[in-house]
Amino acid sequence: MGTTNAGLPKNYRIKSGVIRTPIQPNESISSWLIRAALDCGTDPLTFTGFYWDKLRLWTYDLDRGFEPIQQQIYSDICDLSLNGMVNLEAHSLYSALKRINGEQTLMKGQAKWVLPRSSRNRSHRSGQHYCSCCLDKAPYLRNEWRFAWYFGCLKHQTLLDAKCPCCGELYQPHLLSADKRQLNYCHHCGEMLNYHSDLLSETEIETLQILDAVFTSDLGICFQKQVNSQEYFAILRYFINLIRRGAIVKSSHAIARFLEQLGISQGNLCQPKTALAFELLPIDERKNLLVNAVKILQLSSEAIIYAIQQSEITQKAFAFENYPSELDSLFKHAREGREVNRKTIANKPKINSNLSLNRQWERLKRQLQIAV
Repeated sequence: MGTTNAGLPKNYRIKSGVIRTPIQPNESISSWLIRAALDCGTDPLTFTGFYWDKLRLWTYDLDRGFEPIQQQIYSDICDLSLNGMVNLEAHSLYSALKRINGEQTLMKGQAKWVLPRSSRNRSHRSGQHYCSCCLDKAPYLRNEWRFAWYFGCLKHQTLLDAKCPCCGELYQPHLLSADKRQLNYCHHCGEMLNYHSDLLSETEIETLQILDAVFTSDLGICFQKQVNSQEYFAILRYFINLIRRGAIVKSSHAIARFLEQLGISQGNLCQPKTALAFELLPIDERKNLLVNAVKILQLSSEAIIYAIQQSEITQKAFAFENYPSELDSLFKHAREGREVNRKTIANKPKINSNLSLNRQWERLKRQLQIAV
C-alpha cells in the first residue's frame, strides 16, 4: 500500500477500489469497518490505524457517524470501496434517528434513544447488543440493535444479548483478531456466539412491533389519534419517566393512583437501581418501562381523562418535567391543586433516604466497573 506525505492534505493511503466488502441493509458503520478489516486479513484496530492513523477512531462511537470526527472519512471509504459502492453516511445513527431526534442531538453528549458505548480508550463498558440467530445466518451488526427501545429480535422473537454466553465477557467485535473471519465470535475466548437467548412474551413482541411500525412508517397511534414518529417518541419518553416516578413513590401518591387507574399496578413496575438516563439502564429495566408505557399510549383519550379524574391527580404532579404540547388537551382535566407554603429551616442537616443511598451505591459500582 502507499504511504502518506505528511506535508500534503490528501491521504495518499486511500487507493480506489481496494476494498470489496459490500454494505448490508441497515448495517451499522462499525460493523462494515470490522468486516472490511477482516476481509483484508487484518484486525479492525490496525485497519483504521493504517488509513486514519491520527484519529484513533475506535475511541469514538462510530455508529453515530463521522460528522463529529471528520466528514472526509465518508469520501475516503467511498473511494476505497469497489466502484464507490459503499456510502456509510446513509447508515449512520444520526441519519437513521434524525426524524425523531432533530438536527443536533447526535453530535455531542448523550443522544436520545441511542445505547451508549461507555468507552474507556478503545474498550467499551457497554457491550454491543446482538441476536445470535441473526449473526449465525448473516454475521453483521444491525443499526436497530443500538436503539434504546429495541430490546429483542422481532424475526426470532428472542431477547437481545450483550455478553458472550461462554465466558461472560462483553461482546466487543471491534477487538476481534484477524484469524476470526466473521463477527459471530467472542474476542475474549474465541468461541462462537451461538447461544439462543430467552424468548419474548406475546406482550413484549407486540410492544416491539408497535414501536418498529411507528419508526419505519413515521406514523403512530397515540390515544387513538394519529401522530408522527417524533411526537410519538416524545410522548413515549414522558410516560416512561412518569412510570419511573410511579415506581418509587408511595402507593397513596397521586401518580401511583393514576397509573393504577390505567391498569398498571405499582407492584409490577421495575424500579431502576441507578436512576440514570433511560439509555443507560439494563435491558430488563428498559423492557419493563417500554411495555408499560406503550400500554398507556394504546388507551383512548377518554380512558386517560377518566383516570385523571378518578385519581384526583393535579397538574403540578404531571409537571415534574416539560411534557409534549400534545398532552395539554388531556392534562387540563387534572385539578390545579393548591399552593403550599413550606417553612424554611436554616442549617437543616441533609439526610439521604435508603433509596437515594442505594442508587448512589449502584452508580458507584458502575463507575468502578468502567474504571477497571
